[in-house]
Amino acid sequence: FFFFFFFWIIWFFFSLSLSLSKDEPVHTHTHTQREFGDKHVSPCLGFLILLGGRASQDNNNNGNGAMHWFPWGFFVGLCILATVPTTLSSGVTLVAIGKGNAALALMIVVVTNALGVVVTPLWIQAYAAASLLIRTSTTSTSTTTTTSISNLDSTSLLINLVLTVLVPLVAGKVVREILHCVGGDGSFFDMQTHKRWLVHVSSLSLIIIVWMNVSVGEAQLKAQNGKSISTLVALGILFHLTLLALNAPVVLATMRNQHTASQRWWLPSKEGKAALILSSQKTLPVSLTVLSMLPSEVFETTSIINDSKEQRGLAAVACVVAQICELFMDGAIASWWAGLDVEEEEQ
Repeated sequence: FFFFFFFWIIWFFFSLSLSLSKDEPVHTHTHTQREFGDKHVSPCLGFLILLGGRASQDNNNNGNGAMHWFPWGFFVGLCILATVPTTLSSGVTLVAIGKGNAALALMIVVVTNALGVVVTPLWIQAYAAASLLIRTSTTSTSTTTTTSISNLDSTSLLINLVLTVLVPLVAGKVVREILHCVGGDGSFFDMQTHKRWLVHVSSLSLIIIVWMNVSVGEAQLKAQNGKSISTLVALGILFHLTLLALNAPVVLATMRNQHTASQRWWLPSKEGKAALILSSQKTLPVSLTVLSMLPSEVFETTSIINDSKEQRGLAAVACVVAQICELFMDGAIASWWAGLDVEEEEQ
């Protein structure tokens, strides 16, 4: 109940704070199509992550595991992070800092998160069908051998995501329109005036959810050594660098004719900045939502009995660490972009 309540708070207040700038155009044709395509590229990295995790688990069971110190929960967390859509307010903020098209960024956030409600369960079902997310179990008797594959109920996951993400998102927009507070038109409650507090409440709810998830795996988290944590940070950085490397050439190729004012051909246009940052980032709230809805079989390992709760907490830690890495990296990129734009304006 508490998870559901705080997830509702995040999306409801995020929807209340939504506002598009009327002074900035939203060019949607090429960038939204590319953004949707990127959401089908990053989940493929989830297959590689799970393949590496299963190989590590199998080697551990055989007694020759090279990564026995890296828990299965970290692999699951990074895999789920690969399937979810882009970040919420943090992505829009970074685009604005980098002198990008914040209106387009906001539109991408809303559309891709709504689309992710449908796409994410399908990718998770694909992982389960490949016996990567949930291992195939085989039972043998003296006369027969039975193999059973545990598949995730993608329909149930889809319904839960609709109730947790899409419904509060729509409800917040409806309430905002009812109060007639779009753009601060002098109504009795101006959402723009209280936007900072709306964002603070949403952020506080996210912090509470992270704390609830991490506290479940407190014992296993304390048992991790510096080697496993540093490897998790390195994988988080590598994951984000891979997405940037895949998306950057597409962004530069599609806006070559648009960015003629700058002599720096490698500097993205305003729309390109929004597309590059948001197509390379992953949202933490949806990741934690999906983790809370996955069955315990996903987090079970053969080395420790009944450790699914602890592994679920470690999966949440992996999502948090990966997003912290991407925020620091994109923050540096956005500041660099802003500095280059200032130099061009002065010339």
